[in-house]
Amino acid sequence: MSSPSPTSLLTLSTLAVAGLAAPAVANPDQPPTTAAAAAPRFDVGARVGGWGYRREGDPTPVDGWRAGRMNGVGVFGSRTVSPRLFVEVGLDLYSSDTTVLSSPETDVPADRVSGLATTAIGARLPLARWLRGFVQVGGGVEVTRVSVPYGDERVRDSRVFPAGFLGAGLDLKVARRTYLGGAFRMMVMGTFNYDQQRLDMSAGWVTTPTADEVFDATAGLAAQGQFFLRHEL
Repeated sequence: MSSPSPTSLLTLSTLAVAGLAAPAVANPDQPPTTAAAAAPRFDVGARVGGWGYRREGDPTPVDGWRAGRMNGVGVFGSRTVSPRLFVEVGLDLYSSDTTVLSSPETDVPADRVSGLATTAIGARLPLARWLRGFVQVGGGVEVTRVSVPYGDERVRDSRVFPAGFLGAGLDLKVARRTYLGGAFRMMVMGTFNYDQQRLDMSAGWVTTPTADEVFDATAGLAAQGQFFLRHEL
């Protein structure tokens, strides 16, 4: 049997390479399977938002969630752990809404500042080329400083509370690797029950009470809305 000619070998090699390359050419939208494509991706972002606690005895869907309203800003970062799953860390600073302080007849007149550190795990779901939905579950720690008026003085206290949340949202691609979005979270976190009239009636204070006597800390359910800008690195 004669040996194959160089021309025949070149032709067979060309056909083999073309055959191996054909799937990639025929399916340009197929996700890459290389190690580089599977590498984790990081992103950073900034957000603004606010939350309000559920007002006991108020069944209205909006006003019933405006007790102790707080507004704030924050920064966050996330890392993908699979094509769908991601983990996130965040740091936010919140303070009492000014309308809370100006309407003590309908709200607890507490002047409160909180720092909130959180971690979360979530999943993203592509809805379109430019739109994605996501869900999250997470928790963290809130460090808060609060003061309330009592007669001509103010009573102050500092507390550390655990916090947990369940959230969902959407992000819209507005530029290369840049997204604008919004999220809604239901949160379980610490709050205070403060009622000066109740304190006066129950004890008949002749001097300003202590913080432990004034602030009745308890777990509360809060609704939070956020808007954010996120950029993939």
